[in-house]
Amino acid sequence: MPAIARIVLFMAAALVMLGGLYDVFVPRLPANLTALCGGDERTCKLARELLRALGGALAAIGLGMMLQVATSGEPVNSHTLVLILLLVVPAEGVNAFCMFRVGSPGYIPLAFVLLTCIGAVLAWLRY
Repeated sequence: MPAIARIVLFMAAALVMLGGLYDVFVPRLPANLTALCGGDERTCKLARELLRALGGALAAIGLGMMLQVATSGEPVNSHTLVLILLLVVPAEGVNAFCMFRVGSPGYIPLAFVLLTCIGAVLAWLRY
């Protein structure tokens, strides 16, 4: 895999993983989600735990992507790129869509998807 493609894909993987870890370790539920829960403590706890579950899944996807990029040989196997896209695009795409629906900044996961797609295209074209 070309160096620039590897760097872009590593950056995308790190950002996906860090975003997931943020969801896991954020100290309290964001204000927009607390407002959606109507201040009900049990509903806020449920939303917080679901946010943690999502974060754990995204962190695992980012780590899996890092391992795929790190172990890909030269020339890159097209199956590796397809797997990376199948991991990131649906997960972060749904994350972005749902974030938009609850008033969160959904453009952040969309940027992760875009960065992943750019890295995959660079690897595919061998730049």
